[in-house]
Amino acid sequence: MKQNTHNTLQWCFFIVIWAGICCNKKFDSPPAYTGPSIQPNISIRDLRAMHFTGNFERILGDHIIEGIVVADDSKDNFYKSIVIQDSTAGITVRMDGSGLYNDYPVGRRVVVKLKDLWLGDYAKMIQLGAAVDRSDPVFPELVAIPTTLFERYIIKKELNNTVVPKHVRLDQLNDSLQSCLIAVDNVEFSVSDTGKPYADAVNKLSANATVKSCSGGSAYIRTSGFANFAGAKAPRGNGTLTAIYSVFGTTKQLLIRDTSDVQMNGLRCTGAGAKLLFNENFENAAANMDINLTGWKNISESGSISFTAKTTNNNIYAEISAFATNKPVIVSWLIIPAVNLSNSANEVLSFQTKDGFDNGAVFQVYVSTNYDGGNTPWKAKWTALKATIAKGSISAIRNDWVPSGSISLAGFSGMVYIAFRYDGADPGNVFDKRTTTFQLDNVRVEGN
Repeated sequence: MKQNTHNTLQWCFFIVIWAGICCNKKFDSPPAYTGPSIQPNISIRDLRAMHFTGNFERILGDHIIEGIVVADDSKDNFYKSIVIQDSTAGITVRMDGSGLYNDYPVGRRVVVKLKDLWLGDYAKMIQLGAAVDRSDPVFPELVAIPTTLFERYIIKKELNNTVVPKHVRLDQLNDSLQSCLIAVDNVEFSVSDTGKPYADAVNKLSANATVKSCSGGSAYIRTSGFANFAGAKAPRGNGTLTAIYSVFGTTKQLLIRDTSDVQMNGLRCTGAGAKLLFNENFENAAANMDINLTGWKNISESGSISFTAKTTNNNIYAEISAFATNKPVIVSWLIIPAVNLSNSANEVLSFQTKDGFDNGAVFQVYVSTNYDGGNTPWKAKWTALKATIAKGSISAIRNDWVPSGSISLAGFSGMVYIAFRYDGADPGNVFDKRTTTFQLDNVRVEGN
């Protein structure tokens, strides 16, 4: 029994050592999956050339195309279809399923085996499908590829490919660009469509919105009422639009995949340039007196300290400081008159500041859409704006004015108020003093 126990321990030790060696053995990692090695033998442009408008063509040859998905149904603006594109052209593939983006997301390369599929068009928009429904002989219809046949015809390959949109002008749109990812620069929504929802999200009704180019030409942005961004509002500015080009008869249509395809943050081209909505340089303020300009509010919330008009080198500006006030808390507001943003776009706020004897007082700028213009602004809802404010001048007032930068007000509309708020203190305890001096000048709001 003792000998057997010894042998058993030897075998256990051997097995543990062998297992450790095996567990630490390094194996080569398998290559990334790229799908079956099926190669295309025709281009998408060649495929499109097989179609005659108004007809249906069954593909009898062993033709194969390959393309990258440039639009899917993830945002529900493309219904039961994906759009694929190669270096020559694009085509819409009708597929009778939902959640297609899970298997065929934007950026996936796919191979499509075309034999026994059909070409057709819907109001001249060429599409690829599985059959033809002729139950209504007057209006035959291309049938989408059934879910059960997806893998027979559509082979999934690698993910995360990129298709760079082709930059074109609106007046260059033509049928060769159908189902292609394009980008149009220097465009804007028509005035009548700005600020309106892309579609009727409540009643699930599709809608068109006109986009125009500064250099000429126009097209419709077509949006489904089922799109998850249908209720989003069209921007008021000018910029670049990325979309899939489509047609409905003779109507040129652009289908966006999401609102991120619409980058319109510039000034509109339909106006005469920047519009000055508000301007104040304080030159009409009485020097060494509290600021008391028409429409302005100069309000002390705590500490009874107001913004005053000061002058240096014949320049008048607004100034505030808690220095030598002996007030434990000082909160003061300087609010410009209401500015109407209803008839402009891409508004920006700008101003200049100086600081002096900086020891921690705070100067901030805010915007409000629900301030009532009264004497209790702290009861309203204010949004802090990101601005460059002068700071760090400890021993004296700085010499140069610090520009705030162009502060976007594009997310606001209607009547808005801009407020400058000072927060300081001059208590008896020297360690708690926050008495920085701030100066303010050249407050402007511009739009288009």
